[in-house]
Amino acid sequence: MILYRLKQATQTRHAALESRSILLDPSLSCTAYRNCLRRFFGYYAPLESLLLGANRWPDSVPARTAWQKAPLLAQDLLSLGDTPDQLEQAPKCQSLPDLSTTARVFGCLYVLEGATLGGQIVTRHLADTLAVTAEYGGAFFRGYGEHTGSRWKAFGTQLTAFASRSGSDDEIVASANETFETLDRWLYPVQSSSTPNHDITRTH
Repeated sequence: MILYRLKQATQTRHAALESRSILLDPSLSCTAYRNCLRRFFGYYAPLESLLLGANRWPDSVPARTAWQKAPLLAQDLLSLGDTPDQLEQAPKCQSLPDLSTTARVFGCLYVLEGATLGGQIVTRHLADTLAVTAEYGGAFFRGYGEHTGSRWKAFGTQLTAFASRSGSDDEIVASANETFETLDRWLYPVQSSSTPNHDITRTH
């Protein structure tokens, strides 16, 4: 099963990302959270532009715009005090995964939709720690809200059907890993040996 293979093949990279995140830290500050959202926005905005322009979008997957998360990140940042000019001028990731085939689009979406599913845990923590709500700073992690679980199951069915038809498991897995890698490099850039390797969201 492609879903099982994806979970196993990306487990190490997924765990590395989670281990460096401060989002579930009991002492998470509003400033650190806002900086974290800015980094996510810098990755999701260009990546989703690439996805929207991909000519290999899966026919079985709903409209591309229904999957967008960058608008939610923009909404959160604006509600927390950023300006439209700040969002426009924010640094954007230039090293993005290859989305030249439908299999690669599916591999990328597997990572993004999996993150949306995991965001439900973050949502509860943010509500308790920072009084963040869907209307105030928490739209991105809330994702599809009560429909998140059903959306994930539907996507899994679509992905499994495509993999069975196309036999492109290797390419799907490669794309998922590449998405994790590019996200990791963007969120946690390599720092010089003289600089402590703190989470970037702590340094502003």
